[in-house]
Amino acid sequence: MSKLAAARAAHQTATNRFGSTQLAWLVISMVGMLPLAAMAALALIVLVVVILLSGSQMTSYSPDPESTLGPGAGGSVLTELAGGDGRGGFRESGVPERDLVAPIRAAARECDLLTPVILAAQIEYASDFDADKEGQEGRKGLSQLTPEVFERYGEDDDDSGEASALDPEDSIHAHARYFCHLAEETQRMLDDKTVVGDHLTLTLMAWDQGVEAVREQGGMPVILMDSYPLRVRGLFARYTIGGTETSTTSPTAAPSPSPSTGSRKRVVPDGDGAPLTGSTFDTLFPGRNSFYTYAGLTDAMATFPAFAATGDEATRRRELAAFLANVDHETGGLAHVDEIDRAAWGTYCDGGQPYGCPAGRTAYHGRGPLQLSWNYNYRAAGEALGLDLLGNPDLVATDPSVAWRTALWFWMTQPGAGTTTPHAAITGGGGFGGTIRSINGALECGGGNGGLVGKRVDAYRRITAALDVDPGDEGTLTC
Repeated sequence: MSKLAAARAAHQTATNRFGSTQLAWLVISMVGMLPLAAMAALALIVLVVVILLSGSQMTSYSPDPESTLGPGAGGSVLTELAGGDGRGGFRESGVPERDLVAPIRAAARECDLLTPVILAAQIEYASDFDADKEGQEGRKGLSQLTPEVFERYGEDDDDSGEASALDPEDSIHAHARYFCHLAEETQRMLDDKTVVGDHLTLTLMAWDQGVEAVREQGGMPVILMDSYPLRVRGLFARYTIGGTETSTTSPTAAPSPSPSTGSRKRVVPDGDGAPLTGSTFDTLFPGRNSFYTYAGLTDAMATFPAFAATGDEATRRRELAAFLANVDHETGGLAHVDEIDRAAWGTYCDGGQPYGCPAGRTAYHGRGPLQLSWNYNYRAAGEALGLDLLGNPDLVATDPSVAWRTALWFWMTQPGAGTTTPHAAITGGGGFGGTIRSINGALECGGGNGGLVGKRVDAYRRITAALDVDPGDEGTLTC
């Protein structure tokens, strides 16, 4: 081999070695950068979603209690990817304090863009529902508004004699007024075409950064994963019927996080009332329709304080079990909101009543936990509860609290097909069989339909076991 050939061979060997080394380091570097690449790809996906959202039509979601599609099923898929639009049915059980549900619902009516879901998610992010929280820059209360903002938008909404950011109701309503002011400003910018983006995200950006910052940025720039709009929207599912409930702690990136105010599981107090936790409720009805909320039940129980609070502890527990067992039977385990036999819907209008059937002949079919039916029952229940159920019977199928209240109204006040109310039957010695007689009379009792009676009794035994109470005298279980 010539010297030139030898030199060329040596050079090629060195080059090959150098290339192999480079290739090895290149592979190692690429592997090491995979997490960064994944993050970049995720950020790109979020950016595409946000950009597409800015040109998409935000479709409102009307909750269908029978739907299995979940919140926003009829709306934009892109909206769901960004966390949803907050327009699903309000899951009241997500709110840790029952007394806050009504103010949240009322305040959310301040403007069209705001909903109870959005309001609850913002409050959780701000304070984790700690009404006593005091944050930076003088921020106080549930919504952590600055003193300047509260001074402008705060009012004495709870009629305590003064407006205070530490009063939950005052804070919630001030929050709503300020949000709706920002919604007006961002809508004006959208109309003027000075910004791009969807209305809700722009309003959440204005809440976090101020209106002028949104204007200067021209709307939505690259939205990072830890941005306020995406973090708040990430909480929507917890407060949406059919949503997937997540952790009960605030997001770690929330400013000035405060300790949790306690378990979010509500408990119907014992002592004067029988105990029923949210977790037990879920266990008793594993296949329940999400419309039937635990919060709706506890609201109804507050309306009828004598329910499950009469007699000794065993009697109270048996009444709760008897009510839930009959509810279980009437709704297939809380699976059905409306009567499933649609062919029978037109049979519940008593035209002989002077008030008739203003909502239509088919409007008074069975609805809710005890399947309230007939125009005269809707009218009577509505008058007792201060609602126009004769004119708007669908309230029983669209408002969980109303649905549960109509069931307890019947249980506590109506003898039905019997001679006494279900409440009086179970607390007065009539046993579980007495409640069946009150609800369905001869249709099931006295040999009317022993099979159905047996199913009710089976449910009662199961629920009394879960509530840790014996079912009572065996001779009173059937009718």
